[in-house]
Amino acid sequence: MASAWPLSPYRPGNGIDPPYLGDREEQIEAVRGFLRNPRHPRNVLITGLRGVGKTVLLNRIQAEAEASGWIVVDREFSESDAEPHAFANAVLTDVNRALRRLSLSARLRDKAGQMLQAAIDLVGALTVTYGEFKVSVDTRRRRGEPPRRLDDDLREAFTHICELCVKSEYKGLVLRYDEFHVVRERPGALTLSALLSATSAVQQHSLPLMLMLCGLPPVVDNLSRSKSYSERMFATQELGNLRPPEDRAAFVDPAARLGRRFAGDVVDEVMTDTGGYPFFIQVYGDSLWTGSQGETIAMPDLKRLRPRILSTLDAGFFRARYVRASPHERLLMRDIARFGESATIEQLQQASGKRNNEIQPTVSALIQKGLVYRPERARIAFTAPMFGAFLLRTPN
Repeated sequence: MASAWPLSPYRPGNGIDPPYLGDREEQIEAVRGFLRNPRHPRNVLITGLRGVGKTVLLNRIQAEAEASGWIVVDREFSESDAEPHAFANAVLTDVNRALRRLSLSARLRDKAGQMLQAAIDLVGALTVTYGEFKVSVDTRRRRGEPPRRLDDDLREAFTHICELCVKSEYKGLVLRYDEFHVVRERPGALTLSALLSATSAVQQHSLPLMLMLCGLPPVVDNLSRSKSYSERMFATQELGNLRPPEDRAAFVDPAARLGRRFAGDVVDEVMTDTGGYPFFIQVYGDSLWTGSQGETIAMPDLKRLRPRILSTLDAGFFRARYVRASPHERLLMRDIARFGESATIEQLQQASGKRNNEIQPTVSALIQKGLVYRPERARIAFTAPMFGAFLLRTPN
């Protein structure tokens, strides 16, 4: 009976640790090296498609940083946080969170109390100032007072925090930001460029500040557009599907540890279906575990359960992305799907009968919504694997 087996060891979900992480130890070890050397800080950028384990890896390296004695302030960004004043408030609020942690340090109160109070006064004033801007758009600013620059304010705030860390029991400050692809530089307003320039300035003085950023592939382009030197600031870890033999291990090992096994042909079929995509491996494993009874999960089980698995993915994983697009954007996505999981601009022109300058605004809108990205010049691909196949089997 299926009820005789323990609960499923598979964990399909967002940011949930899988039973077998697989193929990520190299990235974790690299970050451990960065954390051991706070006087020469390195920033980390994790990018990849949806469901490849970016947030899981980010959580793991956050745990490594905290265990190593760093203050970690974490945030998951949304589109509303990307607006310039909201972004300024978010980052300065995070600096305030770090200061509250530091204010509990007996070592600082005894040896650097005046420095700590000066930092609290400065950051508190900055947070109030940006809060006023957000609500009333600088109506309280005195005439003739020069406008504040976010990069200057962040540099001063980061410097205070990191100097305090050096005098405390903490190694330094980590800003850990997920879903960071939503943050883009806006004309006439500093966001990304302010964060990068302030971070770079502080790190050039060997102060212990690290950025850990995570997002969909457009995050790389957003960073490079805001500061040309951004590619030299980050150790970029681009995550993809699990490679053999890690893909099979992620599927087979959790069941084996609990006394069940998959027939060889089942493993082969699942690897073909999932392409090593971590989230799908968890979905298939969970469905096969809970939907079958024998010690050996065999091909008849997979054939019986596969339609249910695809239906579950269609109704949740894929549909949630599809409904974010406008009817006009959906037409372009279906044009892409005619060519598989990606298409060239030339193919889209042929399929739609539109010129390049007519297609590009729709492509840009889909990129901003995190539904497609540019894996290479003049090519557009879906950010979710198998999304093209979903569109082909789904009516308009």
